Amino acid sequence: MLFEHTKCKKCNHVNPPYKNICSECKSYLRERIVNIDLWDTIRLIIEDPEKSFRKIIFAEHKNFIIFITFFIAIKNLIVARFFSVPELGINGVVTSFVLSLVLIILVTSLLIVSFSLVQKNIYSKKDIKLRFKDFYAVNTFSFTPYLFGLVFIFPVELVVLGGDIFSNNPYSFEIKPLITYILIGFELITIIWSFFLIYRSIVIINLSKTFSFFTTTSFFLTWFAALYISSKIIFTL
Repeated sequence: MLFEHTKCKKCNHVNPPYKNICSECKSYLRERIVNIDLWDTIRLIIEDPEKSFRKIIFAEHKNFIIFITFFIAIKNLIVARFFSVPELGINGVVTSFVLSLVLIILVTSLLIVSFSLVQKNIYSKKDIKLRFKDFYAVNTFSFTPYLFGLVFIFPVELVVLGGDIFSNNPYSFEIKPLITYILIGFELITIIWSFFLIYRSIVIINLSKTFSFFTTTSFFLTWFAALYISSKIIFTL
């Protein structure tokens, strides 16, 4: 059990897992973690997710989560735009980039906030006292692989496919089928990896694998349904 209550060795008071100082006698319970180290956390997300999640939850200040949310939204905008290609192609978008970005930021934030609130409610019923910001931070950092696609894969797509990536006359699948499928394959790997990290975070905090799989699958379906619906709306306003 990764985030069980912490019992003070001095006074036996039971503290929430994120506490580093006993609420009763003020004794130290563990080493203090003030801020999230961005690069160390990204490294640990890859090498040791459990240790990474522990540091994220124990950190007093959840720095970088707004920054990461913003870039998740940019990635979501690209995915939603890709979903819109069959209907809109290159020239069918009428919404400005700024308005599209603002709308997708709202959608992205709503998705992560809603999922984090649901998690907090579920864990509370299991007497696991974590805060909303703990869940939000873990969820945003779990999308680190998703952002790898934005930083490393999308620039390659632009170089190789150019404007054809958003063209439906013809599709990029018809122009350069092999490279298109390879790039999409890498994109899918980053997406699956990210949701697997969310699944892992739910499991290690103290829930069954079956429930964790159901919860993660529900979030996955909700996430992409929201992006698909967004693709029908935000580019045509």
